[in-house]
Amino acid sequence: MIKTIFFTVLTLAFFYIVWINNIFAPHEKYEMPPEHRMIAMDYKNAKEGRELFIQNCASCHSVRYDAIYPAQVQANPMLKQLQEKYGKVLPRDVYEAVFMNDLNSMKESYGKIPPDLSTIYLVKGPEYLYNFILEPQKVLPGTAMPPVMTGRPEDTAKIIAYLMSVSEPSPAEKAKRNIMGVVTIGYLIVMGILIWIWRERILKRMGLH
Repeated sequence: MIKTIFFTVLTLAFFYIVWINNIFAPHEKYEMPPEHRMIAMDYKNAKEGRELFIQNCASCHSVRYDAIYPAQVQANPMLKQLQEKYGKVLPRDVYEAVFMNDLNSMKESYGKIPPDLSTIYLVKGPEYLYNFILEPQKVLPGTAMPPVMTGRPEDTAKIIAYLMSVSEPSPAEKAKRNIMGVVTIGYLIVMGILIWIWRERILKRMGLH
């Protein structure tokens, strides 16, 4: 019974940390105007944000989850061949192995390989991204990131909406996952109780209880 309670509490703590109070998420405070936050949090802006990303960011950055690759990789004829074999979203190991020369060339130009932004929304959050994209040198002095979106706060918010749509499930899917999580926890609790009852009966039959 003690083991059952222990593992149940451990499971609940895990889901609490992941879904409610993620201690691994960034906690820096950045300001974001409410009107621009509304734009960034609206999935309807993701489509336009994707186009803005391709126009302003895809020359350096990739969003591998959405099959967007840097311009230098896009120019490589191997990309089309690999996508015919593996699909539009290439496996990470294949992507990095085949296009290593292209990525290293970008490293020589920028000082490091521009990061893939598939999960950047989850890592940094909307407020940080909003401020960094608008004024990269102010948020991270010395960065190689050019101020391509300076003076365009609404477009920046739409790009964030796109990055959110790539890294997070839709609201309907998120609700579905939450329900699945609750059901899973309930299942573990019920099974723990049933196993404990069954154990007690076995011990009684053996005369050990």
